[in-house]
Amino acid sequence: MGLEPIRTPTTAPRVAPEAGPAPGRDELRRMAFLYQDGAMLAATVRALHAIGRLDHELPRRPDDNGYLRVAWRCLAATGWLTEEVQGMWTLAGRSALRRNRDRYVAAGEFLARFDSNDPECWTVPWDADTRAEFADLVDGHVAWRAGADPDDLVTLHLDGALAVPAMLSLRGLGTLDSPEGDIARLLTLLGWLDGEGEWTPLGTASLAFVDHFGLVGSYLPMLSRLPELYRGDVVVTPGDGEWHCERRLNVQASAAAHRRYFLDADPVFRDILSARSRPAFIADMGCGDGSWLAHLYGMFGDEIRYVGIDVSPVALDTAREVLEAAGVSDPILLIGEIGDPDKLAVSLEEHGLSMEDGLHIRSFIDHDRLYQGDGPREPVPGWATGAYVAPDGSPLTAAEVETDLVAHLRRWAPHTRRHGMVVLEAHCVAPQVARRHLGALHSVAFDAYHGLSHQYPMEYPAFLRCCRLAGFEPTDHLERRYPTSRPFVAVSLNRLAPVRPAPSFEPAERHGDTWQPEQDTDLTDGARLHELLYVDGDLTWPRRWSAGATGVVVHDTLANVENLVDHALPGQVVRVLDYGAGTGLASLELVRAFVEHRVVERLAEREASLELHVVDIPTPWFAQGYALLRDVPFTRFHSLRDDEGRFRPLLEVTGGREVDVVVANMVFHLLNDDAMRVASASMAGVLRPGGLLVYSSPDLAPATSNSLLFHDANRLLRKYWLAALDSVEGGPVPPQLRAAVAAAHSVSREDAQRRADRRILPSPRDVSSVESALAPHFDGRTTRRTDEMLAEEILMTTFVPANQAEYLAEIPDADLRGELIRHLMVERVLPELMGGSAGTANGLNIAWATGRYHRR
Repeated sequence: MGLEPIRTPTTAPRVAPEAGPAPGRDELRRMAFLYQDGAMLAATVRALHAIGRLDHELPRRPDDNGYLRVAWRCLAATGWLTEEVQGMWTLAGRSALRRNRDRYVAAGEFLARFDSNDPECWTVPWDADTRAEFADLVDGHVAWRAGADPDDLVTLHLDGALAVPAMLSLRGLGTLDSPEGDIARLLTLLGWLDGEGEWTPLGTASLAFVDHFGLVGSYLPMLSRLPELYRGDVVVTPGDGEWHCERRLNVQASAAAHRRYFLDADPVFRDILSARSRPAFIADMGCGDGSWLAHLYGMFGDEIRYVGIDVSPVALDTAREVLEAAGVSDPILLIGEIGDPDKLAVSLEEHGLSMEDGLHIRSFIDHDRLYQGDGPREPVPGWATGAYVAPDGSPLTAAEVETDLVAHLRRWAPHTRRHGMVVLEAHCVAPQVARRHLGALHSVAFDAYHGLSHQYPMEYPAFLRCCRLAGFEPTDHLERRYPTSRPFVAVSLNRLAPVRPAPSFEPAERHGDTWQPEQDTDLTDGARLHELLYVDGDLTWPRRWSAGATGVVVHDTLANVENLVDHALPGQVVRVLDYGAGTGLASLELVRAFVEHRVVERLAEREASLELHVVDIPTPWFAQGYALLRDVPFTRFHSLRDDEGRFRPLLEVTGGREVDVVVANMVFHLLNDDAMRVASASMAGVLRPGGLLVYSSPDLAPATSNSLLFHDANRLLRKYWLAALDSVEGGPVPPQLRAAVAAAHSVSREDAQRRADRRILPSPRDVSSVESALAPHFDGRTTRRTDEMLAEEILMTTFVPANQAEYLAEIPDADLRGELIRHLMVERVLPELMGGSAGTANGLNIAWATGRYHRR
């Protein structure tokens, strides 16, 4: 989750002259995250200490309630506890508690003083006892911190446990510009004030994050009662009469944290509002203070109506003020619960609005639904790693929470058939991933206070799978994830649309093809690759690892074609060429987009037409693509090779007809430098002047520090296999590899290596070599993105028959080869890679290159 500085005090603070440079955004964000982690950990340690659960090497118990399971997960995400069911303390955990347990407990006791959920509680000065306790804590902290590393996690935790309430108090009292007394002493210690009481650049920059401290600060009433929650003496009761949260502070902090995401959603709304079928109104479920609606009003004004819905009257009161200040005329503000869309439909009807006519949006609210648990059991993946609490305080399993989300989204499906939903959602991050990125994410505190308050965030892949099971699919080119390049997603932005059936066409006689596969072509290899690209081969369900980058390619192509449609002349033919089409992923997605946007019909109205030229070398993969696309009347199939095996220029392939767009999806990483230069010239030769080339590739170096390339797992697999072959002379061969090693003696190592290097380049090509090859003919740019590839999908890549037969050609027996692959991937390759910087909860973070270029 990204935090951006968005707030400054109303009175400018006095800044110390020549006090050094201001800190960078990453440094400030790290501080903001770790300070809130510190407040959560102090409260957690204090409560576990109070109930006697810190002094056992195996502190967990099988009968722990849901709240305790949240505590153990929080400590695991911090790196203090292992993740096993009977987890034990790590070296870091033992060290932190042995040296600083009393400090965490004391800070937690101080935080427990802030147990009021009164909206005015932070506007009242501290009483004498609170001031005295804080003074003692600052005295001890000054003495202890003199010998501590200021950048150590424990130091930042304990800094934050004191700074969070101190800064929220200054904020509530309106005295951020002039801190005094012990709070000033603390801020001087932290480097926010200089010796003269003036703000340093660090302090001035940090003030912009004070509002964010209200995220954890608003849950202090709940954290103050953690010992009772852990013992099972009380349960949290979300909804009316809630005692666990200071809601106004929570609304304000949420608005501050969410504002940057509202801005990033602007292209989504422009895309929707520019469509031919426009929504009659925008309804924000869980509108909070109304900031998002106010922002949208600034974009679209009175051309659309605005509806705010929230379960909290406090939030609606604030929203009314915000919307009126923004100039929104006659906003509709309704009490409504995210889990009851049917009731909302009735409320909207009372205002003359049909729920289906609106665009429904929500920010960070689906995980805040009340758990109902009444839906039928679904085939959910069970990927969610959160610690979840049932209404009675008992623990919930991942499958129960995912099933509940599917049922929840299905309740919305009938009401959102026309315009779908725009959804900003926060996600939990698995402890084994979170602890590698402390300070770069809010998950330690976020996952804990959400779990304790009966909220149900889950990992992004699990969330998307549940959306799909409920009948929704993301609009790939509009998807945004935060952060953009790390192996986790803390926040996502999607337009979720109802899953639409794959386009169907009546079989017809083919015209325009210059290639067709032989009738007896074995499609087994192509079918296995197709299943790697589509879940169970379902053409409405592209796998997420490749859907995002392909979605960008399809979007750019469609935008270009849409422009051509709008200006088409009678007799004009709009042509798109899919270069290296394989089993047809890009072409299949293009056909779907063309059908949904009525491209053929709209061109026909202008007496123009569309052609999609599908081009590759003849293989079982391409034969599979033909089988999937042959009924599409506007497709034309061509071979890149002639009868003598020579690669043909693309202009020859198309019979001398120029095209408007060339698509190269998942191709360029397969071409060496010479082949890439030839391909670049050939693509330029077939494109009209100004024509568009769009490409994607998952195996062009360099990867980012937190990602790998698509074939890195295959390369490591071969490395381990060659090491096993080499060990014949140097030592014993593991039992699982003996049969494969023995079988390899009959095959030439040199010939097998040549075949492997043709299948997957031993060293990946650099993206700069692709750019250099394109430069003589094209203007444009390449961008990078990352996508998660699940472990099961990585394994599937190694089992595509043509891949494994060529890449491990030393083993002629397919069954033996499969056993070897499974052993090395499951026992060596995947654990090694998933334990590294690119490892996600369920797979690996894969780096993609996508490019958009125009022919000169």
